[in-house]
Amino acid sequence: TWISTGLAIEEAQIALLVEVRRIGRISTETQRLDIACQCNRLQGQIDGFDADDEPDNLNVDILDDLDDDPADFTETSDTWTNSPELTVIPLPSNLGVDRCRRCMGEDLIPLEMSLREGQANDALHNLRIHLCNKAILFRTTVRQAKSQALKTWAWSQVTSVQQAVSLHASIYTKTRKQMMRLELGQEQLQKYKPLLREQLKISTVVGDPNA
Repeated sequence: TWISTGLAIEEAQIALLVEVRRIGRISTETQRLDIACQCNRLQGQIDGFDADDEPDNLNVDILDDLDDDPADFTETSDTWTNSPELTVIPLPSNLGVDRCRRCMGEDLIPLEMSLREGQANDALHNLRIHLCNKAILFRTTVRQAKSQALKTWAWSQVTSVQQAVSLHASIYTKTRKQMMRLELGQEQLQKYKPLLREQLKISTVVGDPNA
């Protein structure tokens, strides 16, 4: 459906924002070219999105939904002339429940809610996998690295996994916020709770039984 397409575009936007933050202001020509290609690809997806409302009519800030500090993105995003990652996708959750009802689009609300639940479940599942991978890396790679070269490589692997953790945490936070806009039920509120930073940390002691 067009709603599932919109959700996929939102995930691509978050991934691009995380990548822009990672690179920062000091970037190589190759990195800038890669970001430009991602921007063009994302803009093409947005242009092809089939929806009736114009994003300019919406008052939603995607930066508020990121796991990282939104202030980290505001400066770096200004360095790119094309910023499709900041475009608001006109989904029912962004249009608002009242507006959907006035426009005879009330049937779209439970449809997006169902898709959002699946999106939230996927994000939580991916978070568990990457956090487990991070713990395993500490036990099997970081702690056993003897040379400086191996330690550098090991920590690069940890950094890569941590970036994946940040991405899926941001996706879950965004998804939950959109579900709240769709009038989340009490049972769903108990199931999909806010994600805390403490929950994204692992114990390195657990990773090493001899510690």
